Formats: sequence, structure tokens, C-alpha cells
Amino acid sequence: MIGLVLLWLAWQAPAELKRHVDAGLAARRAGDWDTAVREFQRVVELAPTLAAAHVNLGAACYEKKDYGAAIPPLRRALQLNPDLPGAEAMLGAALLAQGYAAESIPHLEKGKVDHLLGVALLESGRPREAVDKLEAALLKQPGDPDLLYYLSHAHASLARLAFDTLAGRAPDAPRTHQLLGEGRTESGNRDAAEKEFRAALAARPDLRGVHLALGELYFGSGDYESAEREFRQEAQLVPGSAAAAYKLGLVLLNRGDVPGAIAELERSRALRPDMAETLLDLGRARAAAGESGAAEKLFRRVLELESTSRLAESAHYRLADVYRQSGRAAEAAKEMKLFQELRKNRP
Repeated sequence: MIGLVLLWLAWQAPAELKRHVDAGLAARRAGDWDTAVREFQRVVELAPTLAAAHVNLGAACYEKKDYGAAIPPLRRALQLNPDLPGAEAMLGAALLAQGYAAESIPHLEKGKVDHLLGVALLESGRPREAVDKLEAALLKQPGDPDLLYYLSHAHASLARLAFDTLAGRAPDAPRTHQLLGEGRTESGNRDAAEKEFRAALAARPDLRGVHLALGELYFGSGDYESAEREFRQEAQLVPGSAAAAYKLGLVLLNRGDVPGAIAELERSRALRPDMAETLLDLGRARAAAGESGAAEKLFRRVLELESTSRLAESAHYRLADVYRQSGRAAEAAKEMKLFQELRKNRP
């Protein structure tokens, strides 16, 4: 796009103008942006009413990442020719880079730069629209770190807005206490979290998820007896919950009740067949019951689902243990090496 404009200038310009265009083109090809900016600035001086001259100066500043310097010539180019290709996108991106998010939005919309538009919407306090744009962009660029970063912030902003609305309209509602409990849990304030969860249950005993959250509090502090009680209550309240069955199975495994653990973990597996956490701990339970073949299959299935996660790391470790106990030293060593490699690369 920019190259075509430059070539047009080179073909149509007087000799002096053509000389500066050619020098700017050569500098651009060499990545010498200081020279390119200087040459295109001279082109603007010689042809101040030519939109292409301004857009090429703006583009050179933009490529140099001097976004503040890019904005005026890009603005002028669009004043002279509102339909100039690429100018809207560059101006929107330059404005956003300088922190002028709200001002960048109409330019990014016209330039159809959806991924940057999502960022601009987020930074302008419009997270709902930002989520839509960022998720659409992520479909085109799966795994892009910047998109994932901004999308996580957009979702967090939406969550805060939803909580503020809930707390403002219904400060004593059971769901408000539940959310406050979850927030206290994340901040590590166990006592305050338990108080909020108990308040939620006092107002609404059939509230889903609260017994589960209380059980996780107790489990994290090593109080397995209380954790089992809460997980059982959740499982009774929501018998179709794979998460509740999994947590109950996990705490039973930690309490040494292997048959009870297997029963609950198998129930979780039936409800959600490929939940990797369930498969990993069911493998642990099967190994504890002396069923090494069943355990091996479960750990292998975890690795089919998770290749680089902490669950994969644990599955390699558990497989190494199964192989070692079965006298399969070479396979045990291979799995331990894979475990160590994953652990070494863990952030």
C-alpha cells in the first residue's frame, strides 16, 4: 500500500521531489528510519497539499515507533484525502500507542483493526464490547499472548462490574456473600471467607457451590474431616456435579479410604469422562489399590489430554512410580526424565 503511493510520487514528481522520494524508498528498504523520516519530511515540504506525502511521512514515523511524531502527518493526510488506504489504521494504532484510546476507536473501526480495537475499547471503559472484539481476533490468532492478556483483563473488568452491580443492589443477598467469600479466599483470608460462606448458607441453604468452596478451604488447611463433610453435602445437593464427586473422592483418597475414593472418582469420571484432574487422582487411587495396569492407562489418558501442564508433569511422575514398582526400570527412567524436563521449564 505505502510502496504504491511512493512509486506514484516517484513517477509523477519533478526531479528534486523524485530524488527525495527515491532516497526515502531506499532508506525504508534498508530499515534506516531516521533517513526515511528526513527524506519524507522534505517531500512534505515540497508537496504540502499532497496527501500521499503526509501519509508516507507518517508511515515512516510509525515504523520507527515514534508514534507521537506519526500522528500529525497521518491526521493531515486524512484531511486531504479521507479515503487514503491504510491511514486510518495507522492513525488509530498510533493514537492507542500514545494512550489516546477513546480517540483511536473511530479510526480503528474504519481501518478494521479488530485486535487493537478490542484493546482501545477495554482501555476506554467498554469491556463488554472489548470482549467481543478480542475473542473474535483470538479466533484468527489463536494463542496470541497479547490478545490473551487483554482478554483476561476484559473478563476481569466485566466480573468487577457485575459484582459491583450485585453488591450495590443486593448487599445482603446470598450470592453477594458467596462472591465475597470467593474474593476473601483468593486474598488468603480464610476466616473472613468462611464467615461469608456461612452467611450465604444461612440465608439460602440450597445454594450450589458454597459447600464446595467451604470444603476447599478446609482441604487447603489440612482439615480433611471437615472437608469431607462439606464435599458430601455438596454432592448430595448436586448429585450431577462431577466437581463435587471429584473433590469428595480426592479427600477420601487423602484420608486413606481407597475404595471410597475410587467409587467417587469413578462417579466423577462417568459424569465428565475427560476431566484430567479426576483421571489423575483416579490413577493414584487405582495404583494404591494395586491395580497398576488400570493406573497406567489413566495416567496415559491424562497425557493425551494435557501435554505440558502441571497435571502432565504429575502424570509422568506417577507413571515412573508405577513402572519402578513393576520392575520396568528403563520406562521409569524415561518418565522421570520427562517429568524433570517439564518441571525445569515451569515458569
